[in-house]
Amino acid sequence: MEGLTPTQLASFQEKGYLVLPNHLTPTEITSLLTETHHLLDTFPLDTHPLTQFTTGDDLDTDSKPHVGDDYFLTSGDKIRYFFEPDAFSATPDPTTGKPTLLKPKQQAVNKIGHSLHSLSEPFRAVSLCERNAAIARSLGFQDPRVLQSMVICKQPGIGGAVPPHRDSEFLYTDPPSAVGWWFALQDAGPGNATLGMYP
Repeated sequence: MEGLTPTQLASFQEKGYLVLPNHLTPTEITSLLTETHHLLDTFPLDTHPLTQFTTGDDLDTDSKPHVGDDYFLTSGDKIRYFFEPDAFSATPDPTTGKPTLLKPKQQAVNKIGHSLHSLSEPFRAVSLCERNAAIARSLGFQDPRVLQSMVICKQPGIGGAVPPHRDSEFLYTDPPSAVGWWFALQDAGPGNATLGMYP
């Protein structure tokens, strides 16, 4: 299978990113969305530690940070769910002592990660396809590997923008070599959960 064209490769090398419209087929997108909804519908809330996704720049210092949280740190080979910080009541439920979700769990999750590519068949089929491997080889990777995979749920009426950052700050290699693939499973644009990049 062919990878990137010389023009696409030159654009990536100049800007540091590349947009590939219609990279996923409508069938693949439907499969990933169906799987995402299934995962959100079926994860058990009663055994979940209610770990929240925070960026470290969040203004609410009372929210439980995920950095250093065992549930987060041991998620590399699992499928785990991270809630929006503002998805919970300010005071715990008096009977359980736990915070109460303010929305249905399906609308309170910030992200699902980090091993969808190995534990979910629809995500594995898309993540590990020859089409992506050919692109990675075009970029100079001799033995491309998927380090992690996640779904970022941009929920209506909850959550906020993630501050500018480089993924290599979180997926460290020496020398820096990780390249991210970002697929919009729904239409996204300015003001609607789009990804921004600085060339």
